[in-house]
Amino acid sequence: MGWWSRFKALMPRAPRKGEHGIEPEELKYVRGTSSLPQPHTLPLFGIKIPAYSHPRTQAIMLGTILFMTVGMYNVITFLGGAGQQTQKLSDMANIALYTVFSTFCFIAPACLNYFGLQWTLCFGGFGYAAYAASLWCYNHTGNVPFVIFGGCWCGLSAAFLWCAEGTAITAYATEEKKGLYVSIFWTIFQSGVVIGAAMPVGQNWHSGMKNGSRVNDGTYIGLFALMVAGAGLGLCVYPWYFIVREDGTRVLLLQDQQKTFREEIMSSVRVCKRNWWFVFFCPMCWAVNYYVIYQNNDFNGVYFTVRGRALNTFLSGAVQLFAPWILNLFTDKLPFKRRKRAFWAGVYVFVAFNALWIGGYFIMKKTKYGLNEEQRIDVYDDGYGIACFVFVMYGFMDATYNCYCYWFMGALSNNTDELSVYASLYRLLNAACQIAGYALDLSGYSKEFMFGTAWAVRRSIP
Repeated sequence: MGWWSRFKALMPRAPRKGEHGIEPEELKYVRGTSSLPQPHTLPLFGIKIPAYSHPRTQAIMLGTILFMTVGMYNVITFLGGAGQQTQKLSDMANIALYTVFSTFCFIAPACLNYFGLQWTLCFGGFGYAAYAASLWCYNHTGNVPFVIFGGCWCGLSAAFLWCAEGTAITAYATEEKKGLYVSIFWTIFQSGVVIGAAMPVGQNWHSGMKNGSRVNDGTYIGLFALMVAGAGLGLCVYPWYFIVREDGTRVLLLQDQQKTFREEIMSSVRVCKRNWWFVFFCPMCWAVNYYVIYQNNDFNGVYFTVRGRALNTFLSGAVQLFAPWILNLFTDKLPFKRRKRAFWAGVYVFVAFNALWIGGYFIMKKTKYGLNEEQRIDVYDDGYGIACFVFVMYGFMDATYNCYCYWFMGALSNNTDELSVYASLYRLLNAACQIAGYALDLSGYSKEFMFGTAWAVRRSIP
């Protein structure tokens, strides 16, 4: 037996129709959902705890995996310039990251459906650890090519991780609870930013005047360890072909036979052709993360001391815990049909975003490049409070907009083949937009240009 055969033998395989005493799926739908195993809870001190196989538990696990991988990566990003003295290194690494990311988004749905959720999540987490390790190395060696390599590896992994996450979180929920599941996932995911950001706050509180505003080794080492653990946790998720939603329907239908990788690729192509109208959602996908470049590199990274940047990141992550639950009031709780709920949620996002950027304009006018550490705004300086508030609200709107997009995608379909394609296209356009944004920032375009283009991209959407 060759190495590939041994590897495939270790991979979890979905049971086929009629295998292991499982009824054909179509018979279960004819007879109703009563023959399907219902999600159950376990009583503990009078509280009903969802079982491990319950879709809500799996949503929590998904959030935890991204908590420990992407959440820790966001801590590095939000420190401005990846925690280094200048954003040039960060821009180069991120251009490489998002170029590779956008390339592999094309095959990520097929890989997810072929290799399964567990292996895709595991592989998708390790690239983030490689990126943190490359920055740790750079602190001692100044090895720029290794940082670029770390960015490329992170981009490769991220394409698979985000495809798996987006597909699973939108597939686990029933129609009336899409917003709830997105909120559960996003709250736990963002908790990673809060907890991860607490490390730089403590470790760099006195370092702003001592190390040239560069983040110390302990930050990168701690984030690296959490990222590796998060990648390993991907193997612990419950196989999604055994998960039953809260209404008794399966997350993944049983297959007559295992598809080959080529068949998975062709299946993704057919989904794109059949659902061509998804192009109307593309502008929203494009606009999601463009403004983050201005927020981190042209505001947080140049306006605040390293101590201020670390505290800003911590507070921004904390506020993002509440954003999806406020949005959930519009997406799930309004007493309207889904189309009208989508409209009013979109109105809320539009009004809140533009109000924030009007306030952000006045802070942007005060921002200057080339400030030394003594000239930057510190946590004890006058004016820090309002500038910090604007940065924190940028994070709040980031969470709101992303959760609205996830809810919108989940409302389009319950089919995992289709959702995997939607999730990959969503992240593909995110990545393409960020490639353009980081290239502009690296080329030296002014903060006014970056601020104005970010506002222009987002103000007309949704």
